[in-house]
Amino acid sequence: MILKAYYSGGRIDVFDTDHHVDAVPQRGNLLANYTLDLSDVAGDGIWLRSYYHEAAEAYREEPGPTGLPVARRRDGWSFLVADADDLERINRLTVDGETVLIRVAGDLVDASALSWARECAEEVAPGALSAYAFLVGISDGGEPIAPESIGVPASCFSALLANERQGFTEEPRF
Repeated sequence: MILKAYYSGGRIDVFDTDHHVDAVPQRGNLLANYTLDLSDVAGDGIWLRSYYHEAAEAYREEPGPTGLPVARRRDGWSFLVADADDLERINRLTVDGETVLIRVAGDLVDASALSWARECAEEVAPGALSAYAFLVGISDGGEPIAPESIGVPASCFSALLANERQGFTEEPRF
């Protein structure tokens, strides 16, 4: 994973989780897990946390749910990406080229949360309703089509239908 922090004034910080100099601090590591918690922005900075999944011979006798041995998750390290002073000047933060945090009108916007909401509103919800209508249209009138058949839980599908009936699918005014 490559993180890039872009600052006013032209500074760019690059963090590379893909290339480690020395793996000794995480012996037996088979899987690395990184957490970038954007809720930290309200605090003292942005932190990248690392965890690793340790595979040890001692765990071979302890099968997981599928019968395979379990590699245990271990705490790794915390890395400061941007401190409180940096937060005042950061314009954008990207993870593997995708903007996850961006400054708009002086405030930092969680671009990941915004992207998720837009995808739900513009693609997932209309797509689910359209797919369901299509399947109902081509059915022979036999068994009713279950929303779960298109991957949407029934309660979620009911909420989508209610939302459409209330007219919340209108185009933005701006």
